[in-house]
Amino acid sequence: MSPPKPGKARFSLAPVQFRDSPIEGRGVFARKRFAPGDVVTAYAPQQRRLSIDDPAATAAADTKLTLVSEDAWVIVPDTQVPGGWLCNHSCSPNAAIYSDGAGRIQCLRAINPGQEVTIFYGWVTLNDATRDPCRCGAPSCRGFINFDITDDDARQCESDTPQGQAFRERFQAYADYLVSISQEQVLDSIAAKLGRLRAKLG
Repeated sequence: MSPPKPGKARFSLAPVQFRDSPIEGRGVFARKRFAPGDVVTAYAPQQRRLSIDDPAATAAADTKLTLVSEDAWVIVPDTQVPGGWLCNHSCSPNAAIYSDGAGRIQCLRAINPGQEVTIFYGWVTLNDATRDPCRCGAPSCRGFINFDITDDDARQCESDTPQGQAFRERFQAYADYLVSISQEQVLDSIAAKLGRLRAKLG
């Protein structure tokens, strides 16, 4: 008589679980406690790396899942394999995404078992203020994920007009907010897009 086959394991040593999220779609949930600085999970356990000037990288960016790594590569996750790319946005994130190397999700503030791991997307849009409604539910929710720049913002941002002053005040308030959640690198994206838009408008 052959020995009985071992049963399926009833527990997992994986640090995170991927399951349905009350924010949207699937999310990433902690199975253990993470302290600030801990790596929570890889961004994309399976991925393609494309040169930043590859037309395929530009096309992949439409999915909103790609990462620019080291100013040279674009990381494109294999969405058949769950990873940190499933993290939902929050206006009060407990983790951050780091794009150097293969990409990773790293803890910003303590995350307890069962809590959803959230990051700040930092999307910057042009003339599309309501593109990305936010459903994070945080008390500090901004209502929209994206920070939008309009043609008028680009034209007036350095002027003494009411429009110019209003943009600078909105930008400063957003900058202060980004610093408070350790996401000030988004300011570089805003500056770059604003500069390109100003150049385009002449």
